[in-house]
Amino acid sequence: MSGDFDKTILMQARLTIDNAEIRIDKTGGSSKDVQDAIDILEATMEAEPPLEFRQIKKELERAISKISRYAQRETLALSVSSTLHKGLHKGLHKALHKGLHKGLHKALHKGNMITGVDETRSLGSIEFSWPEIELPWKHLSLLDRLREHFQWDILPLPPPEAEGKRLGETATLLKWQEELLSPGLADRRRRIVLEAGNDLTAYMLPLGADVTSPFGETATLFQLISALGGAIGQHYKARFMAARPSVLEPNLRPFIPVPAHSSYPSNHALQSFLIAELFARTVPEHPGIPALFRAAEEVAVNREWAGLHLPSDTEAGRKLARMATPMLEAVLEDQLAAVRAEWY
Repeated sequence: MSGDFDKTILMQARLTIDNAEIRIDKTGGSSKDVQDAIDILEATMEAEPPLEFRQIKKELERAISKISRYAQRETLALSVSSTLHKGLHKGLHKALHKGLHKGLHKALHKGNMITGVDETRSLGSIEFSWPEIELPWKHLSLLDRLREHFQWDILPLPPPEAEGKRLGETATLLKWQEELLSPGLADRRRRIVLEAGNDLTAYMLPLGADVTSPFGETATLFQLISALGGAIGQHYKARFMAARPSVLEPNLRPFIPVPAHSSYPSNHALQSFLIAELFARTVPEHPGIPALFRAAEEVAVNREWAGLHLPSDTEAGRKLARMATPMLEAVLEDQLAAVRAEWY
């Protein structure tokens, strides 16, 4: 009978989430049906209902009484506050981020499906876990408000070359795709997979950060840069709509899944060089800055090795990073101050 009770309850209404509104829509039942279902459940009990059941029943009866006041209305609409609206988005973003990270981590530790080689041998026993952030609504909003002031949406980034010339760039990628499967490049394969999820390890290690000294403010800054840089890069990708290398050259077999958006400029190159440029301006005396720029270059070029970008995509990302750095200094002023305090 419990199943019938549950079914009776669930048939009364449906919860509808529609953009910025949550509605409880009636489906033809009534509050009396709910009361009848409770009475049916109580009648099926062989002994005297326990105290907890009687207390719950009283609470339900009070709730039913309140709901009955809206009997003439077909819908009870609840406006979503800005906090709830952000909470829904943050929850979805966090779940997506964690799911993607776990999926990449699992693939990495199982070994590459193409080569059948265990790619974890060069990892050792240390795993790095950096502080995570929610989707940075405040900074993204500030980025949008500063659009007219900095004109970051119309920066003088040259358009991509004609397709014929871009096709010529794929010759190097075709050569690399064969080399990438060799046993000697296991570490590059590992890093390609790891960096696909915007992992921070490549940027943090040159600075001396590790599991014992994670430098949380710096890690937070790098994630903010990655999020904002990604938004800027998507704007220019949508403007130029350049085809991916594997579209230009069907014989190219990318090592990891190809993102759905266009190729030019490379977002990984943009994000990597933004990280290096902004950190160098924030902590200019740090001895690890030259290694950080080399790491940014390596992350960007790894996307070429993976068959996802052409060298000209990478160069465009580097140029765009230089143009966008002053604007991001203004957007991230609060976090840059926290990073300075962390190192000085």
